[in-house]
Amino acid sequence: MRIINVGILGYGVVGAGVAKLIKEKKKLLESRIGAVLNLKTIADIDTTTDRGIELKGTALVNDAASVIEDPSIDIIVETIGGETVARQFIETALDNRKHVVTANKALLADHGNELVSMARTNGGDLAF
Repeated sequence: MRIINVGILGYGVVGAGVAKLIKEKKKLLESRIGAVLNLKTIADIDTTTDRGIELKGTALVNDAASVIEDPSIDIIVETIGGETVARQFIETALDNRKHVVTANKALLADHGNELVSMARTNGGDLAF
């Protein structure tokens, strides 16, 4: 069965919630997508705070670029928010032919068309 590797950028309330859902609902999600869903890496500037989530098998790093540049990661989930760093990370991920998921409403409102176009050009998807 195909393995889909996921990387999360940001491990605050939203990022931790996404990680928790992926970990706790792994079998359900896999049955729906027909593939193994592997939360490979989470990047956040704070790698010491306990979020109460068992990350067995998932690396927690403080370097977002290492997640974005990892050729084995298929999907980047951006949970940082804002329009500066998050935009840069999303654009780099799309340039690296990654699929990107974001809930960043401000960024999508101001730059959504451009990012969707960039995703299409690079053969990826921008989901929100």
